[in-house]
Amino acid sequence: MIKIENKKALDKFYHRLFFYKHCKNIETNYKELKPIIKAINIKKRKEKITYIYDEACKQIDNHYKNKDICGFKNNKCYVQQKLNNGNINGCCRMCIYQSTKGCMTKNLTCKLFTCSEVEKRCKIIKFDDLKILKLLSFRNRLILKHDYFSKREDVINDLYYGSIILWTLRIIIRLINNFYTLKYKK
Repeated sequence: MIKIENKKALDKFYHRLFFYKHCKNIETNYKELKPIIKAINIKKRKEKITYIYDEACKQIDNHYKNKDICGFKNNKCYVQQKLNNGNINGCCRMCIYQSTKGCMTKNLTCKLFTCSEVEKRCKIIKFDDLKILKLLSFRNRLILKHDYFSKREDVINDLYYGSIILWTLRIIIRLINNFYTLKYKK
């Protein structure tokens, strides 16, 4: 039984979260721990990975809710407005899932990416700020940090299989596919 009653116990819990990921008896009044406790209690691996992924995306969305962190004007972000180089749609211009209504898929890695201009202008959320991700293995966190321009389902499958070699091959294939799709789109 783990009781988390104060800030010191909460910090200790977060620091050792990876080791507590199989502990079912956790008592706390901290609302921020409810998703973590729920994830710990999910038995099936793919369901747990999916829940952790979706919860992390929800936390990011809540953090940036009603904020235009990229400062879009006429489909140009801060950097593109300053450079006036003809590019539009910010960093997402390289992605096949980008549309006029925004991103068509929920990619956690893309949601976490911010350029240096955005980092100067507002408080951003970092990978390490999402404590729920500590429930994933080191290999899965490594995969998740670098899985840009992919569909949610593909990222979850990458995390489920958890093979660095398979993930690398899939990323190369996706990048080639994105390149040709964007090339023929123009």
